[in-house]
Amino acid sequence: MAGRWCHRVPTCGPVEERGTTVLSEMVRWIERHPRVHKALLAVWRAFPPRMAGFLKGLLGRSWLVGAVAVMLDESVSPPEVLLVEHSYRQEGAWGLPGGSLDSIPGDPRSPSEGDSDDDVIEATLRREVWEELGIDITEISLLRVDAVPYVPEEPGSYRLDFYYRCEPDQGFADLRAALESEGLKPRSPEIRQLRMVPLAQLDHYDLYSPHARLLRVHLPRLVPALAEAGEG
Repeated sequence: MAGRWCHRVPTCGPVEERGTTVLSEMVRWIERHPRVHKALLAVWRAFPPRMAGFLKGLLGRSWLVGAVAVMLDESVSPPEVLLVEHSYRQEGAWGLPGGSLDSIPGDPRSPSEGDSDDDVIEATLRREVWEELGIDITEISLLRVDAVPYVPEEPGSYRLDFYYRCEPDQGFADLRAALESEGLKPRSPEIRQLRMVPLAQLDHYDLYSPHARLLRVHLPRLVPALAEAGEG
């Protein structure tokens, strides 16, 4: 569940950790009951942005770590990227697919012998894209890490977003065919629709501001072929 409730980097003690565990279990229960999930998303969407941000601050920690998929197809002209429309945002509804890192066990103020997996963020990305869209991803490579102190659509939490370039396992051609035939539809009520969008048409979408900055400002720098194509 991509950052609506309490998936944050743990920065609390044992009492707070137990409370977060209860909240995480509650979130998982909600996600397993689509009708409840859908109803609560409608309620959440009705909150003013500042109220939503305030509630996030109460339910979680100060940093929210995101794993974001940049499924960019340069084989077509103009290049296209996969966007999704989120049901829970009044503004900035369109953005890149992905989700937030689940809370991990342990207390940061006490020694621990356990280590997290090397690919914990990639694993989050794979899980979220599969659970929400039904798409397996491959060719995953880190594109950018973006620290965002303020998000106008959801003020209240610092964000640390890990952007990964990746591809659908079935390939972009089959992905387009599935979208055109409506054979591929969102699996989560958090997502209204998904589509491959030409980069030249991003201005036609109400983009989530951190993702808009990545696509418009950073992506042409990180993928030089896009800048060259734009100059041409």
